[in-house]
Amino acid sequence: MLEIKFGYTLTRSGDILEEAKAIEDLGFDSLWVAEHVVWRHPVQDALMLLAAAATVTKRVRLGTSILLLPLKHPLLVAKAVTTLDHLSNGRASLGIGIGGEYQPEFDAMQIPKEERGARANDAIQLMKRLWTEDNVTFESRFYPMEDITVDPKPVQKPHPPILVGGRRKALPRVARYGDGWLPYLYTPEMYREDWVTIKDLAVEAGRDPAAIEPTVYAFIVIDKSYEAAAAVAAARLQNTYAQSFDKLVYRYPIIGTPEQCAERVNEYVEAGCRHVIFTPAAPPDQAKDFPKTIAEEIFPRFR
Repeated sequence: MLEIKFGYTLTRSGDILEEAKAIEDLGFDSLWVAEHVVWRHPVQDALMLLAAAATVTKRVRLGTSILLLPLKHPLLVAKAVTTLDHLSNGRASLGIGIGGEYQPEFDAMQIPKEERGARANDAIQLMKRLWTEDNVTFESRFYPMEDITVDPKPVQKPHPPILVGGRRKALPRVARYGDGWLPYLYTPEMYREDWVTIKDLAVEAGRDPAAIEPTVYAFIVIDKSYEAAAAVAAARLQNTYAQSFDKLVYRYPIIGTPEQCAERVNEYVEAGCRHVIFTPAAPPDQAKDFPKTIAEEIFPRFR
């Protein structure tokens, strides 16, 4: 049987430490925190929340899903992730993306949105060097450095994995720089096609595709029926993204009864995915039971 990993995104609707520990105790492989610099709704700093989660967990990987790298200086991100890696004894993962769907956060950070892709490419390369080398000199339009050393180095060698998020425009970035692929709002059919593309691009770039972990960030709603779950997911995602999901809800989220959700997960697995990160798309009072249901009724299909 294939080794399939499962992660869960913290809801932050209650005690985050209790939630983190419960997710680990249920057998999840990883736990994740999403963030924006500023957003339509209240949002907290992901790395700080993960540092808190590190104090009550011992096994699960701790990752950002995702951190908008162009909006933050890579030297400071490298130091923060290194700190998380030490606090967690080598369990930090950095999921990154470039954003762009919410102009106010680019305005707030005084970062031109059109620079976000180039900034992310430079930042990933710089962080990997800072994590693995001393006296780093780096030529960059955005982050030029001369003779800079970050100490201590991360616990993980050569460095904490960087998972590249986004959609189809991010594929070259995944292939060139990513230790993992972390797309969102993806169908299994899209996943299958684009995973082949990533592997081909990685070979062209002189990389081994096996060094890239195929992961997916998937919204989930578990309910008594497919249509009931679809209604919940559509309302929640419309509120999150400020656009209608009445039709999109039938393409992207994992929705339905536990059996229907397991079948959808299997479609991602057959498309090449090896790490599924579930993100609840339901009100907190309904979503609170999702981790237990996933552990009891979906895990056994894949373990």
